Amino acid sequence: MSIQPRTPETVSARSRTDHPNYLLVGIDTEDAHHVYRTTDETVHVIHGTDRTCRYNLDAHNLCIYDWIEYVKAERGFTTQHLYSSLSTAFPNGDDQ
Repeated sequence: MSIQPRTPETVSARSRTDHPNYLLVGIDTEDAHHVYRTTDETVHVIHGTDRTCRYNLDAHNLCIYDWIEYVKAERGFTTQHLYSSLSTAFPNGDDQ
């Protein structure tokens, strides 16, 4: 087994190449979890222990932000971790 020491060079090189494969977009109002798989541009919708939907964004020339807006319009999110824009990530003063 090889152990590489943590130096500024190895930490910096690793942070440029290590990206999460799966990102939790959020949980909708029907308690389904929307998970974005970055390696193949797919969204997986998981309800309970079952994957109820696998949507290929690339095949439809869409991006994750289109999916987020679709879910917001159709079901809404109770918990959201990934946003379609910076302005939707932070509530404005009127919402407080």
